[in-house]
Amino acid sequence: MRRIVLFLMVSLLLGGCSANDDWVHTFTGESDNWIVVMEIRPIESEHTKVAYPFYLTKKVENQVTKLYAEADLVNGSRASNLNPIDLEEINKKQQLLLFQEYPNLLSPDFPGKDTPKEQLEYYFADLKMNIKWTDERGEHQEQIRLKLKSAP
Repeated sequence: MRRIVLFLMVSLLLGGCSANDDWVHTFTGESDNWIVVMEIRPIESEHTKVAYPFYLTKKVENQVTKLYAEADLVNGSRASNLNPIDLEEINKKQQLLLFQEYPNLLSPDFPGKDTPKEQLEYYFADLKMNIKWTDERGEHQEQIRLKLKSAP
């Protein structure tokens, strides 16, 4: 049931996507502790054409009691979650939408449906997720680099 609710929440957050916009660029990274996914997907709003949702999934058994995540995007810009992170969902090892970035201005070379893989890899070469968490073993910190997922 919670997965259905999470799916509906993500759908609402990404609401406005038309049926013709069936593309998504996916960047992934993982460590022994976490799986991180960032997507570039279409969204229709007055000033924005794409959104960047970030997802996090826990891999280890230890119960997380505190969690902070911050992404290094491009050109030194950062994004982080200003809302409390749902530790119950994280501890159940369910994929959690951490935060979503909306770019304000679009340039002709901005990532879109037909952006070449090489251009995406170059533009997002420094994409990383910085994660700090506390569990019964203590405080931990790691940085996970995200790479463009190859098309199937």
